[in-house]
Amino acid sequence: MKMTNKPLSRSEIQARLNTPINILKFDKIDSTNTFSKEYIATHPNNTAVVIAEAQTNGYGRFQRDFYSPQSTGIYLSIIIPTDKIIPGLLTTMTGLTTVKALKRSFPEVNLKLKWINDILLNSKKIGSILAENIPNDNGSNLIIGIGINLNTIEFPDELKSIAGSISNNSTVDRNKIIADILNCFFEQFKTYQTGEFLPEYRRICDTLTRTVRITNGNQETIGQAIDIAADGSLVLLDNKKLRHIINSGEVTKVYLE
Repeated sequence: MKMTNKPLSRSEIQARLNTPINILKFDKIDSTNTFSKEYIATHPNNTAVVIAEAQTNGYGRFQRDFYSPQSTGIYLSIIIPTDKIIPGLLTTMTGLTTVKALKRSFPEVNLKLKWINDILLNSKKIGSILAENIPNDNGSNLIIGIGINLNTIEFPDELKSIAGSISNNSTVDRNKIIADILNCFFEQFKTYQTGEFLPEYRRICDTLTRTVRITNGNQETIGQAIDIAADGSLVLLDNKKLRHIINSGEVTKVYLE
């Protein structure tokens, strides 16, 4: 079944936004985050959003490829000048607001969050968040990349067992979904440093209560995920009942109970 999504439209997205935001649209780009870094070099104090129909070199955490085929997903980066961020809270907040925005178009879909940056459906990854902080002379610029598989139906062999899409409909309104994501994000961004959203994050975090392995470079920690700390870190309890506060790394294995 061929996907027939409407093209992305700056004007349609901007018409739905609660506050005006400069949107830069591309039919094809290497990576919205990569372009954002180049944009910041000449526009260091500008808030902007970069969107693309396709990415030829999209990437996620640890420079892993993010499959970004033409017109079946959302590939965007938000650029915000800022002087202070709390990385764990920023990434968890972005994951939660993205899920809330997606639920407006797909209310029956049971989306979950995998700490710290993945969006899951039926245990398969349908989306991911990547936050990067770019220092400059006046402070820094924050880049938040969001990639979502909306109705991608074909994946490379190496992704078929782990990646999925949120919908099997032949058309979805990507312009509305992008506007919903941006509205939800910017509303929560005003107060995200308080962590007021964490109770809601915990409720849909698929990592909690599970025994997991966290990998951070050459270091591995195995334990039961028992909580999300006030700064967005993951709290693990190992088999010796020792608590571990994990503020960096990724869940590389979930153990079946």
